[in-house]
Amino acid sequence: MVVFLAGPFVHAADVYLGLQAYGGSGKSLGVGLLRFGAVTSNPETGALVDLLRSIVREDLLFSRYFNMVEGGPDLASGRLDSVAWGSLGAQVVITGDVKLQGAAVTLRCRIMDVATGKILYEKEGDASREAARRLAHLLSDQLIFQLSGQPGLAHTRIAFANNQTRHKEIYVMDYDGANVVRLTFDRSISLLPEWSPDGKAIAFNSYKAQNPDAYILDFPGGGTVHQLSMRQGLNTGPHWSPDGATLAVTLSKGSDPDIYLIDRHGRILRRLTQAQGIDTSPTFSPNGQQIAFISDRSGNPELYVMDTTGAHVQRLTYGQWVDSPAWSPKGGLIAYERQRSQGQYDIYVIDPSGQNNQALTEGNARNENPSWSPDGRFIVFASNRNGRRQLFIMGADGSDPHQVGNVPGSCFDPSWGP
Repeated sequence: MVVFLAGPFVHAADVYLGLQAYGGSGKSLGVGLLRFGAVTSNPETGALVDLLRSIVREDLLFSRYFNMVEGGPDLASGRLDSVAWGSLGAQVVITGDVKLQGAAVTLRCRIMDVATGKILYEKEGDASREAARRLAHLLSDQLIFQLSGQPGLAHTRIAFANNQTRHKEIYVMDYDGANVVRLTFDRSISLLPEWSPDGKAIAFNSYKAQNPDAYILDFPGGGTVHQLSMRQGLNTGPHWSPDGATLAVTLSKGSDPDIYLIDRHGRILRRLTQAQGIDTSPTFSPNGQQIAFISDRSGNPELYVMDTTGAHVQRLTYGQWVDSPAWSPKGGLIAYERQRSQGQYDIYVIDPSGQNNQALTEGNARNENPSWSPDGRFIVFASNRNGRRQLFIMGADGSDPHQVGNVPGSCFDPSWGP
């Protein structure tokens, strides 16, 4: 459990003004990062101080909002050496201190203005030692918001399927690959996890009843699993509407697989597709007015969009073999995977009108299952480019792809949660 304590939130507007002044000229805000201090002399505190500072540092770097500056002098009697930090290019400096008392950890972070040496913002939080990483991530997001006006991603999690137990089970981990937790214990095939918009549930598929059925898992909440759709045949790819009240899912019901709209209790509200062929992998637009999906009605699996009533169907791709569409939270792009050659796949993006089709990955690998970060600035995907299939994150433009964690076995079907 993490608890935040009230602190003096002084001159927060000055931080935004600093961003406007430097960002408006095309420059990133210069953010210095001091060494964190230890309030207690517990011998274990030193290692914890280094760990929490490292987490905050990586969170700030990942955001890509700032020009990070390090190597300046420590505070002297609580005072900032403005000349030294200013010469390094910092406009603000972040400092922190850690207290470890028994099983409780307290982390306090401050933002200081380089020009005046004044504290612009201060936040303190408490957590158990086991939740110390979570505490650092949450404080990082507070700092990122104060400095950029944008919500951070450090608190977010990624759900995924993994076969390290020789079965496919659903797992969740922090956005940076830490704190991997197994959520299902079905000893079967569980796959295609999908976060609810509020982050309190994960819809997924499982074959534990010898049929591809759909379930909802409470998160957190002890892993309580509820049946969503147990109809004979396919009940695959459940995807939440933006308001979390309904889900789009593929049901076969003894005929061609079509896309249906169901409520959280599995009741069918509407059949959305009627064409001959297989319709799968629905994904809602962020305004909830359209659904992108995959259909082989023209021969190969291609990408289509339709209204949430099933009307105004439009084909977006031609002559391709595609799958796994994911609509950006910003609404302007749909990511999907496309087969380049036998056994090789790449991640593409296309706008909802079918224009500006661009490859984000390339190479001799399977790059699959794209999922957007909640702010639409990054994409997580599965790839075997390094051998075992692992999860990778890249910018929405395909920049800086890097592996996230190193989970035993192979990873599939990532879903980036709120």
